[in-house]
Amino acid sequence: MLYSQLVEKVLGHFEQNLPFVLYSLPDVAEIVGIFQNNDDYNTSQVLHENGFAFAPFHSHNETVQISLKSSEMILCNDLPEILKTDPEFIIKESPDDKKGHIALVSKTKAHIKAGKAQKIVVSRKKEVVLQKFNLKTLCDSLFSQNPSAFRYTWYHPRTALWCGATPEVLIKTNGSAFSTMALAGTQKIDGKSMLFWAPKEKNEQKWVVDAIVENLLDKTTALNISKTKTHIAGNLAHLCTDIKGVLTSSKYALQKVVEALHPTPAVCGTPRKAAQNFIIENEGYTREFYTGFLGIVNNNKHESELFVNLRCIKIEGSTATLYAGGGITEDSIPEDEWEETHNKLQTMAKVIQPLL
Repeated sequence: MLYSQLVEKVLGHFEQNLPFVLYSLPDVAEIVGIFQNNDDYNTSQVLHENGFAFAPFHSHNETVQISLKSSEMILCNDLPEILKTDPEFIIKESPDDKKGHIALVSKTKAHIKAGKAQKIVVSRKKEVVLQKFNLKTLCDSLFSQNPSAFRYTWYHPRTALWCGATPEVLIKTNGSAFSTMALAGTQKIDGKSMLFWAPKEKNEQKWVVDAIVENLLDKTTALNISKTKTHIAGNLAHLCTDIKGVLTSSKYALQKVVEALHPTPAVCGTPRKAAQNFIIENEGYTREFYTGFLGIVNNNKHESELFVNLRCIKIEGSTATLYAGGGITEDSIPEDEWEETHNKLQTMAKVIQPLL
């Protein structure tokens, strides 16, 4: 199907308040659309349906699923043309935005220094008013940028519209083999200076790797951990360690591994429960699907690809809500952590630039 025809299908579903998702896998020049033929709100604690899963940050809440049994799947190898935008565009933020996040980081750092956690990932949201919302323009902008990310547009009348471009894999399965990644540390790429990773980022990365490995040990029969490398995602660089292995033979192997991984130390912290409790009590807003997970579930072939929902936007009416966060340790510098979240917001700010 041509991209123009796919967009017509999207607009028709959106006007009828019917659920759909468009997605494009990293470095794959193809967009897949799944269009549900009713407005049922299918939720489950178990990834049992073949289709697309959309899960919230809080793991006790149920995952929303668009099942292939009640949907039409369409493949599109025709990608949109790149829109003309201002390469120097950045989203403006107020002194209160900065003051609020620095206060949160300082409080988090004090909590960690008191011995109550090793690392906590705190985040914030930024609401922007859209002057000219157009779903076609949003899709054009999203799917013509960030080709190395997992890009998606999700809609259900019960969840509102979400879109994103995430660099982080939660888990990929191929039969009993699986792969995941530990992603931590962030630097802005300016093209002028070489990247240097400070001890704070290296320690943070090690904690993420160690926590993931510990959570996976009793779910796998083999684990292979790569050397840590620099992973480029748009104009940002991260530390990345690939982790591969073999799942224990079980009907619910995927579900058990997802429960072991989510929420990952890269979006929550360590220890997980202590970090999660601090986040709930102190962030000042509900993350909803930000830092949840999403992707394709195929239990028949045991081939699933799930991603962490980073660099995303929720759009409801004329309001777009952007999200960004960072891992806090006792070595964190609040001003630097503010700057990191500001830089992270720009990935999706560039996507909605044509709508502002």
